[in-house]
Amino acid sequence: MNEKRRFRQRLKDFDLTLPESKREYNRMLFTPVAQVYSGITRVLSFGRDAVWKGKLISLLPEIPEPRILDLACGPGDLSFLLALRYPSARIEGIDLNTDMLARAASNLARMPGNIQERINFFPGDMNELPFSDGEFDIISGGYALRNSPDLGRSLAEIHRMLKPGGYAAFLDFSRSSRKRTGRLQLGLLSFWGRLWGQVCHGNPEVYGYIAESLKSFPDQAEFLRLLEDFGFSPVHYLPRMFGMLRITVIRKN
Repeated sequence: MNEKRRFRQRLKDFDLTLPESKREYNRMLFTPVAQVYSGITRVLSFGRDAVWKGKLISLLPEIPEPRILDLACGPGDLSFLLALRYPSARIEGIDLNTDMLARAASNLARMPGNIQERINFFPGDMNELPFSDGEFDIISGGYALRNSPDLGRSLAEIHRMLKPGGYAAFLDFSRSSRKRTGRLQLGLLSFWGRLWGQVCHGNPEVYGYIAESLKSFPDQAEFLRLLEDFGFSPVHYLPRMFGMLRITVIRKN
């Protein structure tokens, strides 16, 4: 069995309903993705990924010297946009995957010195974060919460670490609360993701995971209810890509 086939089989062996299994799945899955992440996000989003992230950042309030945590930071796209938006911010970017963090560090080295001094990337799990209560003004995540091994625990951690009145901002895939529309969205995402997984990696499972992870993620109405249950108030909830993606900004009550 060649390496690609072994990798594909290993991905199939994980049970994504179990937190520890999903954590290790994500740790392994994003190793090949790290090498092509910026390019493939442009392809999968029809070139709109950077626009969506820019919109997400623009919806955040003016804060003079914010402390910011960027969850599942990947190669650092959101962290860099946040550093530009907030010239006096201190930003922590965490990710499970060390290859993603290596790419983030490489990208950071090409940034101006002022930005390099204000961003710190390090390995971390969004369910077990080494920060004090109320430490952050803003917490962000690009395609982060859907990958959480335990969504409830992640939301509890986000609430704990935000200051009272602090903001969290997320960009992620989404599915309609209408069952028929939701099934259609999952089908389209599965086709598109599996196609590019095969093209880029010879393995449709790599980006087919987007639709698979969305199956067990709350639909749009359920997600809003869950956020409110964990002590957040929605500020902005904007659909993109025919509702298959959402920009969400919430505030800690």
